[in-house]
Amino acid sequence: MKKIIGLLLILSLGAVAFGQGATAIQSVSPKTPKTMGMGGAFKVFSTGYESFFGNPAGFASEKGSLTIADLGTWVYFKPTQANIDKAMEIADGTATESQMASYLGDFVINNGLGAGLSLGLGWAGKGFGLGVNVVSDNLAFGTSFLGAKIASRTQATAIAGIGIPIKIGPFRIKLGADARAYYLLNSPFDTHWKFTDIAQPIIADVDPMAAVRNLDILDLDILGGYGFAFDAGLTFGIGPFSVGAVVRDYGLEFNMETTKVGTIMDEMMVPTEGTVPYVLTPTVSVGAALQLGGKLLAPSLFVEAEDALGLVEDGFDTVWMHLHAGAEIKLLNFIALRAGMNKGWLSLGAGLDLLFLEVDAALFTEEVGLNPGDFGRTGLAVQVAFRF
Repeated sequence: MKKIIGLLLILSLGAVAFGQGATAIQSVSPKTPKTMGMGGAFKVFSTGYESFFGNPAGFASEKGSLTIADLGTWVYFKPTQANIDKAMEIADGTATESQMASYLGDFVINNGLGAGLSLGLGWAGKGFGLGVNVVSDNLAFGTSFLGAKIASRTQATAIAGIGIPIKIGPFRIKLGADARAYYLLNSPFDTHWKFTDIAQPIIADVDPMAAVRNLDILDLDILGGYGFAFDAGLTFGIGPFSVGAVVRDYGLEFNMETTKVGTIMDEMMVPTEGTVPYVLTPTVSVGAALQLGGKLLAPSLFVEAEDALGLVEDGFDTVWMHLHAGAEIKLLNFIALRAGMNKGWLSLGAGLDLLFLEVDAALFTEEVGLNPGDFGRTGLAVQVAFRF
């Protein structure tokens, strides 16, 4: 196992070295309630549709699932009673312009404000995975209302992967790999978009919701480009115990081009002839799991270290900045209760699995500061899926 993890680390270092001279960026992933509800600790041991964003070793599962439609959404918003009251005042138009500016500034400064959306379909399991998805994540952040920025990222991806199950006596090994073709639209990485360019029209309009519908974003700069990436992973289990590792976003250099949002809308085409080089930052995650079966009660415990490469480089005294731990209890095989710790922050979640309909929700907090406890960003995630 140590040799395999070492190989994954070497591959990640190789990808970074190959992309020297290109700007390193992160891939776009959805905030799925199942993962976020367990503190971000369901990537190494992901199964089914979650394997498209986690470990392709999940494609080696004996059971397969066909996802006809998977729709997820999340908001970055701390749902305290005071914040909810402020949001209601903005929505119904009773807040004054100065109050709206103050409220929005508080949301951005104290937590970050934004929303995301994911939509996809595909097959996962019985030795292969094939799917497509679109993920969009938009976040306003900053230390002041006037200086706040909006980071907007939208990625469309097609994935094809394989999974190989191996059983040797009591030992279970699952190997998996996939290839991804993706197209990425991104606000400028260095400057992003000015929050006030979007917030001020909303504040000045007597009907804030109408201002949102009529918002002029056509003159905003946006980058676009396509590339290819690969993921690989494995899990090794005996009885209820498992360990695993996954490397994601092992990709080659790709180019992006700057254009205007209005240009894309007018021409109904996205830029494809960029000249500025970028490369995805590969990540390695490792983990351990205890999964107990049972029709009445089925508890599971997951512990994962995100960015194992960074953990090795920074030293194990920084382990809390990489650690995700989560637990799930399934009741009667259709109700799930979840809880987790995301780099020291508590997350909670729940889910229902009713024949072909799955509904999941989570309240999560993730660390975005340099050290545990520096700055937690809270959000809510909801997902509805039709699976067979």
